[in-house]
Amino acid sequence: MQELLIILQDGFDADDVEVTVNHKEAHHERDVSTRTMLGMAAEISVELPAKGSTVGVEVTSRKLSASKKLHGRAKSLLVSIEDGELVMREGTGREAFL
Repeated sequence: MQELLIILQDGFDADDVEVTVNHKEAHHERDVSTRTMLGMAAEISVELPAKGSTVGVEVTSRKLSASKKLHGRAKSLLVSIEDGELVMREGTGREAFL
């Protein structure tokens, strides 16, 4: 098993967020809001199976969802709400917030 850090960044405002791994619920977070000083709302850690994974994030309070098929050993996934859309990007695993 491998651990993936999901960093919820900009655009969240008292939202409910559900994370799935290979279409199975892996984490549910309520009342997620971006802290503007940090540009971050939450950090979520999920376990990934050894072979390929599809990670999905759904903002149920806004009916937004996106998924990303991960290849290799992804370390982190950055998630933001931009212009009314959920945007996911693979990170390096070295992202740091003060």
